[in-house]
Amino acid sequence: MSEQAEHGAAHRQKNTPGWTVTARPMIDVAGRILCLVLGAALLVAGLVGLFTGATEGELLIVLAAGLLLLVMPSIVDRLVKLRAGQFEVELIRQIAVNARKTAEALRRLGLADQLDAYATIYTELRDPELKGIRGEVLDRIVQRVSNAAAVEKFDKAEVRELFLNGSPIVRVLALGLMQGDLSLVDGDVLQEAIDRSLTGNEQYHALKVVRDGWGRLSDTQRNQLVNAIKTNARIERGPARREVAKEILGLGVSPRIP
Repeated sequence: MSEQAEHGAAHRQKNTPGWTVTARPMIDVAGRILCLVLGAALLVAGLVGLFTGATEGELLIVLAAGLLLLVMPSIVDRLVKLRAGQFEVELIRQIAVNARKTAEALRRLGLADQLDAYATIYTELRDPELKGIRGEVLDRIVQRVSNAAAVEKFDKAEVRELFLNGSPIVRVLALGLMQGDLSLVDGDVLQEAIDRSLTGNEQYHALKVVRDGWGRLSDTQRNQLVNAIKTNARIERGPARREVAKEILGLGVSPRIP
């Protein structure tokens, strides 16, 4: 073989895509089909469960999982486009504006990328039919920071500022920190979150903090919070909120310290 021919063959070999590149589109299509098939199967199973005596909790899990699998391909496409446009929800950066030490602690625990990813997905789930999944994603964010507060000491003043000056998702995150470390409980924050919550999720998590941190509140704060709960009509709109509110009203004057 001539030197020129050898050079041409080497050039073609160099520019030939590897099998991982050529297989990627097929894997992507197969993954999308699998998501759609499994999603449809779970939805059918959930509908069948309506007539077979399955519990409400089991049905909700199956239906939510099926719906998530069905919409997952479109969510992934949306996130890829956002990435291409150099956009994502930088939750940790939002936190750092009002709570630098809190942001540093979350980064140190390795939660920065994870929280940013969850926040991006949460922000993109705007369709009304995805409300349940949106709530589940936010609950995951709350659980992550709650776990962090159980192993890392956060500054109470910063957590307060985080709530009072944060976006809706950051306000809920601040309540998650309180759930993980009840020494962070702030009566004024809880009053604000119940009286003037920006979202139903915020009010729900505030009620959970009131219930779990009952013994850390003063008598005056308890009375104010009980009055706020009794007079707030929004609480009745959510079954989960209504249930937690009922538990709080049943605490009476007995402190509850987990």
